[in-house]
Amino acid sequence: MTKLKILITGSQGFLARNLALSLKEKKFKVYGIGRGGWKGNQYKKWGYKKNLNTKINLKSLTKYQIKFDYIIHCAGKVIGLEPEDDFQRNVLTTQSVLEYMSQIKKKPKLILMSTLAVYGNSKEQTLTEKSKINPISNYAINKLLAEQLCKFYNLKYKIDIMILRTGSLFGPGLKRQFIFDACTKIKKNINIFFGTGEEIRDWLFIDDMTNLIFKIIKKNFKDIKIINVGSGKGIKIKDIITYICEKMHKDIKPKFNGYGKNSNPKILISSTKEAKKFLWSPKKKFFEGLDLYINWFKKEHD
Repeated sequence: MTKLKILITGSQGFLARNLALSLKEKKFKVYGIGRGGWKGNQYKKWGYKKNLNTKINLKSLTKYQIKFDYIIHCAGKVIGLEPEDDFQRNVLTTQSVLEYMSQIKKKPKLILMSTLAVYGNSKEQTLTEKSKINPISNYAINKLLAEQLCKFYNLKYKIDIMILRTGSLFGPGLKRQFIFDACTKIKKNINIFFGTGEEIRDWLFIDDMTNLIFKIIKKNFKDIKIINVGSGKGIKIKDIITYICEKMHKDIKPKFNGYGKNSNPKILISSTKEAKKFLWSPKKKFFEGLDLYINWFKKEHD
């Protein structure tokens, strides 16, 4: 495979950083764009050849005078209390990327990171690409709007697009979202957690996610396609908290405040059928990955 040129948006985020490093190791030329706290050439340690530390819009994207082969759109906001900002970062940035691509004669291919949350509270135990769409949170609605924009630009400008609806990604280095928050609270002997504890999520280790994206690039794709991505197995939130307590030697009894239960799907488990067509399967078992994460967290906070 020739040295493909790849642009990753949201370059300083958890997935983007790990993806850039993985792709550089596989001899791709990786470029980044996105807001964050990096100074100077910090981006280089994550595998980026160049990074623009800026907001993602049409003006900033056109600063790159490079013919990219792929754009991997990782930028977005998972949890927020400001609907306008959520819309800006999940929907309008997607439109900026698509508009930028529409103006290029030889168009790169797009990989859009979406979410299983677009299915909401499904009656199906395992979610397939044909499961009914029913988003019940701002985040899921915005991701679905981003998907709809992709469908429009695919139809109008013939941009090849792969939409990946992922479960919950995790691994060493993740400094936000549920597992990080749980470890932080447990370390401080705080026993109150969001939700009901009965929620079931499909967790995918970061290396498995980056490996799938590599295999998608390697195999190539045309037109527009949607794939659900996960381990195919669900783990209950309260079981994860109990496990972390044991590993951190904390004798606390978790309590749940029920916050967000009306906008938080009860079960999100992905089918792996379509993803496996790319000769991929998840390698890391959840609790093996969680052990690695807990060990990393302890080193970071000792």
